[in-house]
Amino acid sequence: MELDRKKILDVVIKALREAQYEIGENNENIAESTKPIGDLKYFDSLSSVYVTVHCLDTLGYNEELKMPSLFIDKEGNALTVGRVVDEILKLFRKNN
Repeated sequence: MELDRKKILDVVIKALREAQYEIGENNENIAESTKPIGDLKYFDSLSSVYVTVHCLDTLGYNEELKMPSLFIDKEGNALTVGRVVDEILKLFRKNN
């Protein structure tokens, strides 16, 4: 799968929507500016780990991460979907 920002964004948003659907929430308004931890009902650090793994598996990334979630930065701050996409792009560029 050739990766570009749009494809990664689509994968992340789809994974977030699926996670929301599994808990009985239907949130169609997920965008790059959405901060999943804080903006999405019941989405927490544990959910972010699950969605991180799901996204990276879908995109074919097999390397170990330094942190278990891409939705939280080193200081513990919640990131927007756009920042998560940027972090995934960095991971793939670093390993190619």
